[in-house]
Order: sequence, then C-alpha cells, then structure tokens
Amino acid sequence: MTLNGKSRSKMREYEIVDTNAGNISACSFCGYKAGRSEGHHRKSKWLKERYAEGLKFKVLRSREFGDIGMIEYALGNHAWRPVEAPGYLVIHCLMVNGKHKGKGLGSLLLDSCLRDAKKSKCRGVAVVTSSDSFMAGSDLFIKAGFVSVDSFPPYELLVKKLKKTAPNPRFIVERERLFKRYRKGLTILAADQCPAVPKWVEEIADASRTLGLEPKVVRVGSAKASRELPTPYGMFSILYDGKLIAERPISATRFMNIMRRNAE
Repeated sequence: MTLNGKSRSKMREYEIVDTNAGNISACSFCGYKAGRSEGHHRKSKWLKERYAEGLKFKVLRSREFGDIGMIEYALGNHAWRPVEAPGYLVIHCLMVNGKHKGKGLGSLLLDSCLRDAKKSKCRGVAVVTSSDSFMAGSDLFIKAGFVSVDSFPPYELLVKKLKKTAPNPRFIVERERLFKRYRKGLTILAADQCPAVPKWVEEIADASRTLGLEPKVVRVGSAKASRELPTPYGMFSILYDGKLIAERPISATRFMNIMRRNAE
C-alpha cells in the first residue's frame, strides 16, 4: 500500500486494528468500553459468530486516546441491511468519536474497506446512509466517489463500483409479510449488531409495561432475518398491531407519544 506524506503521518499516530475472535473482547467500540456493558458483551458475541462469514470489524486506535472509531462491513450475501448486493461489500457502520472528527480519520477507515474490496475482486462497495440520526450521512462517501443508486426516504443506498458493468445494488424492503406475522400486540425486532440495542429494548419494554402491554422481543439472529426487516435501518424496529410505529431506535418518551397518538 502506498501512502502520501499526510497519510503516513496519520498512521504514525493512529492504527487500524483488524479484529478477530481472539482480540475483539478487549476492544472498545461505539463509545462502549471493553467488557463494561451488556451491549458490549452482546456485540462481541455477535461479531465472533460473524467472522466465519467474512465480516470485517476494524477499530481505529489512537496512541493517545485508545479506540476512537470503527468500520464494519460484510459480503453482500451476509449483509445485515435489507439490500440485494451480490459480489459487493456492504458497509454496516462507519464511526469516529465526535471530538476526533474533522481529521480525515473517516477516510482512513473507508480507504481500508475499499482496499479490501479491490483485493477480493469485489464488484464494489455499497452503504446505506441517512439524513436521520443513528446512521452515517452521505457526505464522506460522496466525497470518495460513491453515487446514489436507490432510495427509501430518509435512507439512500450509495455505491462505488470497481467493476463498471456490475448491476446496481438495491433495497429489498418488504413489509407485508412481517406485518401479517406480528399483527397483534407490541413487537420489538432487534439485532445485536449494534451495542446500543439492549438499552433501547429495555427502555421501550419498560415503557410499554406502564401502558399495560407485555412486549414480544424478537431477536434477529441472522443476516437473512435482518434483510427481512421492514426498514432500511436493518436491525431495530417496533410493530404494534401489525403496523410499523418505529423504523429505528427511539426514546421511551417518543414511544409513549406515539402510543398516545395511536390511542386517540
């Protein structure tokens, strides 16, 4: 790999750690310190089960501050996003801690993914972005040459092709089957792909019980099941009486407001 002077300077201060089943438990990610929460424990276990599928989880480590960012991506047929992207790498998450943004570190992580795609002779790299919170925005990717190939507002599917004639990835969001399956009561669909999920589930479940509802928590245990969720977010949603009431994580307060409006 050839780096310019600026990139070499960054890499003297920062290291991208390619995690595996042996070292992931000691890594921090997404603001969750190693071994200090149920979310970290569940995420670590989830990752250990995914490495054999070719998933990559890389941690950005600062010599001074420790683990300050990460990127996660998988082959299209093992992606935990509702997209059809055979032959592509699909980025699940790319994050740099707030006080370290603006230093080009997100680009370092993205470049690492693009190098892996070229080395593996993939068709390209795809990513779901959103103007909403809890998911990466599009700016970094567009700057790197990604273009939009599909949309499901507020979500957008961006791609950078390495093989120009490759077919475009696309969203495969289909809702009716799940709506019929969970047509009664409150259902929380949640995957351990994000370490914040256990906290969100607990808060929504506690809030629902104050309304006299006993929630059904369905753990999303495979990439296939994740791709069947009713939202491009792909790892968390809430259904009530067969209707989607939240397509991404929400606060308990917002959940209560939604339920009150439904009761009116």
